[in-house]
Amino acid sequence: MSTTTQLSPQAAPAAARPAPGTAPAGRTAAGLPSLHLAAAVGNADWHLTAPLLGVLAAALHTDLATVTAAIGAYSLGQGLALPLWGRLSDRFGPRRALRWGLAVAALSAAVAAVAGDPRLWVAARAACGAGFAAVAPCAGLYHDALGAFADRRRAYARMMTLTSAVAVGAPLLAGLAARFTSWRAVFAVVALLAAVLARHTRALPPMAAPAPVPARGPRLRSLRLLRTRGLWTLAGLGVAEGLVLLGVPALLAPTLTAVGAGDRAGLLVTVVYGASVCAGSVAVRRLSGPTGPRVLLAAGGAAGLLATVLLAVRPAVPVVFAAAVLLGLAWGPLHTTLQTWAPRLLAPGARGTAASVLAMSGVLACAAGVALAAPLVERGALTALFGTLAGFAAVLTALLAGAARHLTK
Repeated sequence: MSTTTQLSPQAAPAAARPAPGTAPAGRTAAGLPSLHLAAAVGNADWHLTAPLLGVLAAALHTDLATVTAAIGAYSLGQGLALPLWGRLSDRFGPRRALRWGLAVAALSAAVAAVAGDPRLWVAARAACGAGFAAVAPCAGLYHDALGAFADRRRAYARMMTLTSAVAVGAPLLAGLAARFTSWRAVFAVVALLAAVLARHTRALPPMAAPAPVPARGPRLRSLRLLRTRGLWTLAGLGVAEGLVLLGVPALLAPTLTAVGAGDRAGLLVTVVYGASVCAGSVAVRRLSGPTGPRVLLAAGGAAGLLATVLLAVRPAVPVVFAAAVLLGLAWGPLHTTLQTWAPRLLAPGARGTAASVLAMSGVLACAAGVALAAPLVERGALTALFGTLAGFAAVLTALLAGAARHLTK
């Protein structure tokens, strides 16, 4: 499918200009590879620290707890920066916001690559997470501009396939790089890739020019957004999804350790989960026919609920691996559909904010949930833990059913 020639914002008649943050009709996903690559590099960067913890602690002359804190700092920086990038992408357009975010990520990764002080290194990792946070709202806006649900779903599933494959391979490559070269080279490569992608954001198709905003306009619009039902619906969906589809997979390896399976099983279950995410995303991308969001949301919600129930009933090694497969397969249809539809819960001028609120809620809920769950895993209270998470999975499934009814009207 070929793209149509786009008018510049200055040449388009005022009456024909789309709302801020939207694109002219007829756009396809042909111009989005650089966006998808940015998402892949950001997801790889998120997964790089875990396999390097021992090397980092020795190189930075600190303890393991300090470098482990960088994982939480990265997630916190990303979660807190998401609303900012959402507003900036709505106000200035996703292409400029993405370029700024990638520039921040490149600079922060470069600082992490040369840092000798552990506190500076942790701060640089938090800033890097904040920079890559720009990808989520910009991806939401560009995919929202594709038009029909099937087109948006396929394009987003293509991006999810790439990011999930990278999430499996990046930690392995980081470990090899640290062994045969230096851990600094890992973050230097991230800095270089982010800088190159920041330059190549100009290859992304232009979006509509933002409308002039009165001096008090942004504050008043933000206050109005806080009172909208759509915003709070997005926040609720994000929290439930973060606890179930982000939090539970993060607990699988610690659960295997708690039941005495060993470190190799923890690494294997991570690979199994990543491969299942990739398989689920490929399946969503290849769906043919008018498969609506209700079917996809129901399938993803049911798989997540079944996984948590199985873990609550019998948290044994085979069940943990089965849950990893179910959770991975759930991610493709559920997350892809949510991200495809999330921007449309708010008005056209706030759809970058919509995507950022969903992502922020999920990231922060996952971080908080894992922190609260860690003592339960250590005490071996796995049935109580996963029983509670099964309740959240049931709530998520109910919320998805309600969202599907609203979104398909």
